[in-house]
Amino acid sequence: MMNNNLYLKILWVLRYGIVAVYTFTDKTMMAMYWMAGVMFAQAVLDLVYYFLPKSKTEMTEC
Repeated sequence: MMNNNLYLKILWVLRYGIVAVYTFTDKTMMAMYWMAGVMFAQAVLDLVYYFLPKSKTEMTEC
């Protein structure tokens, strides 16, 4: 994950938790659908955050 947003990290943990629940309840197809959806959403959101203009405070921290 490229950004340091705490709320997004909590969101991904919750969604991957849903995947774990489906996996452990023998609903593997639903777990695979959720995993694919969560991974795609995470990749798209990280790409969007990459192309957003960065503030000057973030650039000076490097």
